[in-house]
Amino acid sequence: MPGLQVQLRSASPIRLEAEFDCGAGELVALVGPSGSGKTSMLRAIAGLWTPADVQGHIRVAGQAWLDTAADVQLSPQQRRAGLVFQHYALFPHMTAQANVALAAGPDWSNSDITALLKRMGLDALTQRRPAQLSGGQQQRVALARALVRVMPTPRLASAASTVPQVWPGVLLLDEPFSAVDAPTRQTLYRELAAWRQQVSVPMVLVTHDLAEARRLADRVVIVDGGQTLQTGQPARVFASPRNARVAELVGIQNHFEGHFYKDQVGWGRLRWTQDGDASQAIDLTVVDKNKIEDNTPVTWVLNGEQVDVLPDASTPAQTEAGTTRLRCRLHEVLALGEISLCTLTPEALPEQTITLNLTTRLLERLQVDTGGWVQLMIAPGALHIMPVRANTD
Repeated sequence: MPGLQVQLRSASPIRLEAEFDCGAGELVALVGPSGSGKTSMLRAIAGLWTPADVQGHIRVAGQAWLDTAADVQLSPQQRRAGLVFQHYALFPHMTAQANVALAAGPDWSNSDITALLKRMGLDALTQRRPAQLSGGQQQRVALARALVRVMPTPRLASAASTVPQVWPGVLLLDEPFSAVDAPTRQTLYRELAAWRQQVSVPMVLVTHDLAEARRLADRVVIVDGGQTLQTGQPARVFASPRNARVAELVGIQNHFEGHFYKDQVGWGRLRWTQDGDASQAIDLTVVDKNKIEDNTPVTWVLNGEQVDVLPDASTPAQTEAGTTRLRCRLHEVLALGEISLCTLTPEALPEQTITLNLTTRLLERLQVDTGGWVQLMIAPGALHIMPVRANTD
């Protein structure tokens, strides 16, 4: 389906190496630290920021909004982009109705705008100015203003079939939910989901909240230093980062070093050592995808969500092929409501630590105190290995 394609290169004023796409009806989240270039990418799509040396293209529904090779550059007014800023950016001297009307296209009448504001729960507030609205109410007005740039009027949307209409625009969301309370955030999530069922436009969300990205996004794009490092479904990217930097950016706690050795066909052996000391080592079974050579230094991550924790003396009735049984001491337990942040030290590598988030119910079943022992059942799918790349700087 037609959608958004972005391919941009620039060296100044900041480095930019952006390459990603977003299909019609898809929501893609740009995730990365502050200053990584996420908002600059949104502004480039909207036409609000174009470096002098930029090379590449931005296309929406087959139309070139920017194509440096063909000398095409549409103005922000010519681009059908609805942008929701983190801090709303509403005109303070105008009412909610007027703020939305200012961005509306010629198909939108005052009654259409009123109907949209009513749907957003703002029908009693249309004549209020931003200073008279709460933060959540201002954010809803900002979202409504963005929607009228890229969505059909309520009349056209309601007359459409149950199949979402493909609409030639893009919705850009710059951390739109960060400044509102939890109930308002849930309401805005629902409103966004409802619009997605009616109209198919690419939606690009900037967020620093990994949980929000996992909840809302069809795909995530990991961004750092103006560069897109990895793109994919959230579960896959967070469990299988492309390199150590991506693992760090997505907040993977269990990140270690080791060596990979080929074993029997289809299987490999991950040797986890203490500072390279072969006398202290743990061998973990991993799937060999035939992408890493034998005896290769690697970094690797452990997905704690795929690790089973059992009492020390227990014997599981059945385990997945290749599962490694690892005896660990429960070093520390920090209670966080229903979840406890647990630090464990492997018996064979007492200087290393594994961090797991365990529920209160599981800890009660384990019947183990700090200093006691448990067994970790680590299936091959819980491990993701990455070759160590030489530093060419």
